[in-house]
Amino acid sequence: MGYRLTHPAAANDLLMYRLNRLLAVAGSLVVRLCEGGYGITRREWGLLMMLAQHPGMPPAELAQRLGLDRARTSRAITSLLAKKLLTRDAMPGDRRQAVLSLTQAGQALHDALFPQVKALNQDLLAGLDEGSVQALDHALADMQKRAEALVASRTDVPRTYRLRGGRQHP
Repeated sequence: MGYRLTHPAAANDLLMYRLNRLLAVAGSLVVRLCEGGYGITRREWGLLMMLAQHPGMPPAELAQRLGLDRARTSRAITSLLAKKLLTRDAMPGDRRQAVLSLTQAGQALHDALFPQVKALNQDLLAGLDEGSVQALDHALADMQKRAEALVASRTDVPRTYRLRGGRQHP
């Protein structure tokens, strides 16, 4: 059990490939709910969820917490501001900085959509017993910490330069 994950021989054996496939399949239902039901993207939904938990957050911190680059976060913020789901206000004590919060409409959207996304997550976990769910929760937390440590320590891996069309050329 688990041998394929620790000794991958093909793409379907790679942990990150399998997680990506799971997200693609199960996440498509969230995309359909967001886009078809509420007129927002999955990325915009991520921002709304985070701001519902942490109102008054600066855009840079929001991007960092969601693991998004600042440019994509900025585009999502601009879209949510245009949809009147967010407000951007000057940070108390430093008017050069902005903080973001949900509007009443943004909070109402969150409050309507969150239970539906929660139900999809519960449906996905319904095939596992309680012990497996707890083990998965612990494993995901451990892997998240490990991934963050790897990113911080692996300076030998080339950086991406997407704005310049790919890898950096000497």
